Amino acid sequence: METIIRTHFLFDGIHPVQKGHIVIKDDKIIAKFFNWEYGEISDKRRLLEYDDYFVMPGLFDNHVFFSGYLRMNAGLDLSGCVNKIAALRKIEAASAQKHGDPIYFHGFDLTRWSEKPTQQDLDRLNYDGPISGIDKNRSYCWLNKAAKVRYGFSETDTSAEAAEKLITELLTNKEELTTVYQKYEKALLSRGVVATKEIVFDNAEYFSWRPEGKIQTRFYIQAVAEPLNIAKLVQYQRTQFLKNVTFGGAKIMVDGVVAEETGATYGDYTSGKIQPQIDYDAIFNVVKTCNSQNIPCCLTTEGDQAAAKAAEILAANGKRLPKGVYNSMSDLEMITNQTAQKMADNKIAAEIYPQVLGLNSRYEESYMETILPQEYANRFFNYRALKDAGVLLTSGTDLPLFLTSLPESIVRSVWRKFPRGERSWQQKRGLDWLNILQSFTQNAFAANGMFDAGTLCTGQKAHLAIFDTDLTTKDITRLMQAQIVATYIDGQVVYQS
Repeated sequence: METIIRTHFLFDGIHPVQKGHIVIKDDKIIAKFFNWEYGEISDKRRLLEYDDYFVMPGLFDNHVFFSGYLRMNAGLDLSGCVNKIAALRKIEAASAQKHGDPIYFHGFDLTRWSEKPTQQDLDRLNYDGPISGIDKNRSYCWLNKAAKVRYGFSETDTSAEAAEKLITELLTNKEELTTVYQKYEKALLSRGVVATKEIVFDNAEYFSWRPEGKIQTRFYIQAVAEPLNIAKLVQYQRTQFLKNVTFGGAKIMVDGVVAEETGATYGDYTSGKIQPQIDYDAIFNVVKTCNSQNIPCCLTTEGDQAAAKAAEILAANGKRLPKGVYNSMSDLEMITNQTAQKMADNKIAAEIYPQVLGLNSRYEESYMETILPQEYANRFFNYRALKDAGVLLTSGTDLPLFLTSLPESIVRSVWRKFPRGERSWQQKRGLDWLNILQSFTQNAFAANGMFDAGTLCTGQKAHLAIFDTDLTTKDITRLMQAQIVATYIDGQVVYQS
C-alpha cells in the first residue's frame, strides 16, 4: 500500500514551504514533488488530505535529559495541593504503604502556597525513610532529614548534577522508570519529536532495563559522580543497546550560568563578582583523548569567553574525528562573530536552546543589558552570527528545562518575543523560520551522523510531524496555539491528536 500525503504547506527539510505531496511505502519516502500531480487513487494507493496542515520531517531534539524529566515526574503528583497542609496529608497517606522505602513527589507550585514548606514539616511525619520532592518551577527541593543525608543536597540545590545520587536511585527503580518513560515518550511524540540526543550521567547501564521506545536516542555521557571513563565510552561504541538507542559521545561542562554570574565572560560582572576559574588544559586533554578514539565531544558554554576557549579546544582536536562526525558546543548563550567563524571553519556543530528567551518574562525584566557592561549585550542569543558564519546549527531544549515546542522556538528565536510585553530582543540577531526548522530536522540528524532521516526526500525514513497551522505565519498568537495533528515514525502513526 502506498500512502500519498498532500498539503498546501510542505516543508521537505531543505526548501521553502510550498504546495506539494509525498508518497510513502512501508517505512520510506518513495517520492516528493512540489505539486499535486500524484496520479490515480486505488485500493493500493490511498490519499490523505492534509491540505491546510503543515507537513514536515519529524523533529530531532538535540539536547535532553530524560533523567531530569524522571526526577521532575517521579512519585506522588502534588499539583492539586493548594497548600503544604494538603501536600503533607497526601505524603503521610503514602507513607503508610511504603514501609521505609524512599518517597518521591513532584508538581507542587510554591507560587500558589502562602507558606513555604520546611524539612521540619516532613520530619514531623516520623517516617524512617527519605522523603524528597521538587517544585514544578525547579526552584525548591522539599526534603526530610533522611533525604538530605542519603542524597547529599539541600533545598536550594535544584540542578540535576546536585541530585545525582537521587537520580541514580530513580534510574534503578524499574517500576518508576517504566511509568515515567512512557509518559515522557508520549509527551515528546505529541510534540512531533521522533529522535533525541540524550545526556546521561556517568554510565548508560539503565538502558539495559528501560522500556524499548519508539523514539530514536543518541546518548552522550556526562561525568558527574566520577571522572569521564574513556575506556567505558570505547566499549559503548561497540555495545548493542536497545532498538533505537546508540552511543554518541561525551558531554563536558565548561562554565556555569551567566544569569547566576558563574559563566566565563570577557566583560566584568557589574556586581563585581569574580570570574570563575576554569581548567581549560584539563578539558583540552579530555577532548584530545576522546577525539583520538573517534569519540566526539559536546562542550557546554554560556559565557563568551568560555565559548571562545571551547571552540579553540575543539578546533585543535576535531581533525582526529572521522568524516561526518562532529564535535559540538551547546547552550551558547553568548556568541561572538569570531567564535562563530572558528566553529564554522572547524566543522563544530552548534546546539542552541531557542526557547530559552522565555525564561525572561518580558524585556523590562530581562538581565542581558544589566549583568555585564552594555557593550556586551549584543552577544546574548546572537544566533545570526552562527547562521551567517555557516555553522551547522541544531536545536535542543535542555529538557526538562523546556518541553519541546517548535512553535515556541520560532516565536523566541525568529520573532524574538518574550512571554509578555511588546518589546522583543534584538530581532536582527535572530534566525529566520527556515533556519530554525532545519535546526530541528536535517541539521540535527546530520550532526549526529544519521543521514537516513531529517528530510522528506526519496529514500529517507518516513518520519513526519504534521501541525494544524502554517508555522511560517506572522500571526504570533496563532503560531503559539499550533498543535501537532499526527506524528509518524517509519511510516506508521505513533501519535494522533
